[in-house]
Amino acid sequence: MKKYLIFVFCSIGITMSSCDPSLVDQAPFSPTELSYFSSARDFRGPLAGVYATIYDDYHFSATGYNGWISGMWLLPGDDLTESRGTNTFFELFDGSLNPNNSRLQFAFTSAYKGIARANVVIDRINNVDYTGFDGAEEIAMMEGEALFFRAYQYYKLFNIFGSVPLVTKRLQTEAETNTPKSPAIDVLSQVIIDLQSALTKVPESWPEMYRGRITKNAVRGLLTKALVFRGNYTGTTGDYQEALTYFNAITAVLVPDYLHNFTAATENNAESLYELQATRPNGGGNNLNLAHDGGWRGVENMSVFRGFMMEVAGRGDFNDATNTRYLVTEKLLSAFGTDPRIDVFLNPEDGVEGRIFQKYNKPDGVNELPPMHGGSANNERILRYGDVKLLAAEAALKGGNAAAAIGHVNDIRERARTWAQASGYGDGTVPAAHPATETNAGTIMGWIRDERFVELAGEGHRWWDLKRWHVGGDINLSGWTGDDNEFSTYLASPVQFDVNKHLVFPLPHAEIERNSGITENNPGYD
Repeated sequence: MKKYLIFVFCSIGITMSSCDPSLVDQAPFSPTELSYFSSARDFRGPLAGVYATIYDDYHFSATGYNGWISGMWLLPGDDLTESRGTNTFFELFDGSLNPNNSRLQFAFTSAYKGIARANVVIDRINNVDYTGFDGAEEIAMMEGEALFFRAYQYYKLFNIFGSVPLVTKRLQTEAETNTPKSPAIDVLSQVIIDLQSALTKVPESWPEMYRGRITKNAVRGLLTKALVFRGNYTGTTGDYQEALTYFNAITAVLVPDYLHNFTAATENNAESLYELQATRPNGGGNNLNLAHDGGWRGVENMSVFRGFMMEVAGRGDFNDATNTRYLVTEKLLSAFGTDPRIDVFLNPEDGVEGRIFQKYNKPDGVNELPPMHGGSANNERILRYGDVKLLAAEAALKGGNAAAAIGHVNDIRERARTWAQASGYGDGTVPAAHPATETNAGTIMGWIRDERFVELAGEGHRWWDLKRWHVGGDINLSGWTGDDNEFSTYLASPVQFDVNKHLVFPLPHAEIERNSGITENNPGYD
């Protein structure tokens, strides 16, 4: 082997100097993995790669021009529909929702890229003696950050694909990459295990210079969500009580102004638990075709693509490269269109009948969009207290505390009411408080479902909510069509939803071919 290496090195005609075989056994001139990790700064680089993977979810050209993947969780529900039918695989559940779908492939690969990066960070922290390093305390906290992101990726994989391979260590051999699928509930349980471990490691807060890094509140928020979800899928009542324990430890609050959760000027506020930190690139340019997490490091934009929720041509704050727009459904508009949390994000002159749901883009002037088909410098609020508070309402109700459940819902409604009146978006009567004396669990659960429908519209929660409520017996998705009482599509083509098939999406065919540990796809997908 040594003679072969000498031959290869000597054969490369990149330089004019001769090759010296005596140098083969000498230490390399640049750091190796064993010599690299010697300070907190050395650990931050790999950890930054873990954070960077999340940007894949909001990239314009993930699978090519107009190839963003966020429609995977934005479109299958009943809060958003589409203007031109370019993502019918997610909205209509048609035949193009199949194992060869490039967006499913990208989402799957990106998630495991993030998991692999997290596993490397966790491996190095556990196998390098860093106790004497500069920044040793920060290095210990980094393990918690990596665990959070591994949990977040598996949380997404559970909700999209269900049963997937669980990889919880750094892979060192080719054989280890052939990992069989784990039962879906085991994937969700791993999310909880990772988050419980992360909670002991991450801090309550970071200095301002580290804004956007994972805190205990972020972990508590995702733990609350994962435990409520597991309670839905398994019927384990203990999960609801445990969820409330973590929720009650959260120190975030509802901010008085609802719009402060969606405007660039009020990012990382008191309601925020975790946000993707979007910003203009150095120099102000913004090329959405460049990956956030690629070889163009330093010049690509760190923005969030939201052109599908921006007005049609004729204004200065839209992305005119977008081939479709995401619209509020007739179902949501008819039932709750007078609620200020819906009405504030609509504009009758948007170019699509006043239906483009412009969350994160309304009122005008909050987008901070740089030129050239710009993405938004407005952060994506991935976890916020309002979402988790409504999950706490579910947990309280499932645990038999109807009064606490109603209280959480009414807190959300009161914020909406007082904000709307103070800001001129309402008269202070809508949405009204629910009667605190109600005891019927079915009625109260209906209030919670409706409140999540309105409060979180267009934020990517609705489809995953509908699925878990169906499995938990709170609703029945069987036979749902594109009718306005069900999925409420704007498109003329029929919704082809099959409840026995489409609650999970297919694993990519390329992964099944690559991974000999996977012997079959999800039911219904060839």
